[in-house]
Amino acid sequence: MKDEHDSGAISRRSFLDYGIRAIGTFIAAVVTVPVIGYVISPAFAKKEAPWVQLGMVNDFSPDVPKLVQFSRFRKDGWVEVAEKKLVWVVRRGADQFDVFNPRCTHLGCFFNWEPDAKRFRSPCHNGTFDITGKVTGGPPPRSLDTMEYKVEGGQLSCVYKDFRLGVPEKVEL
Repeated sequence: MKDEHDSGAISRRSFLDYGIRAIGTFIAAVVTVPVIGYVISPAFAKKEAPWVQLGMVNDFSPDVPKLVQFSRFRKDGWVEVAEKKLVWVVRRGADQFDVFNPRCTHLGCFFNWEPDAKRFRSPCHNGTFDITGKVTGGPPPRSLDTMEYKVEGGQLSCVYKDFRLGVPEKVEL
């Protein structure tokens, strides 16, 4: 006489045990795969430079610095926030420009153009720069920070960036 456990059939208890383990594994996979995707996806995301339009090329007179304000949008969680930014633009030639970050390289004060003296001056510690951005006086450790620009279809655009202050080398933040 054969024992019912020796027949090769799976008992009800074993069947339920396998079923519960299978369902638990499925639930763990359903929860884990999106979490792993969320954690590693920024490493594979392409970050394109956010080009901002500054104006038509003809809006800029040669060797006359012009302060340009624009809005840049950034995501803060689910909210898209508009940030007002400034740059100084100096036209050097037909399609040649200097686009300066508006903060002094010493402590980050906003500098101004003094047309009578033909220089940029930072009011906080009297840092001065010539029209090309080179330091001509005061404590700034380096020239004004320039930004990448392009001209397409008569439109001037740049990639706005901020840089570390108070150090001799230009380092992006």
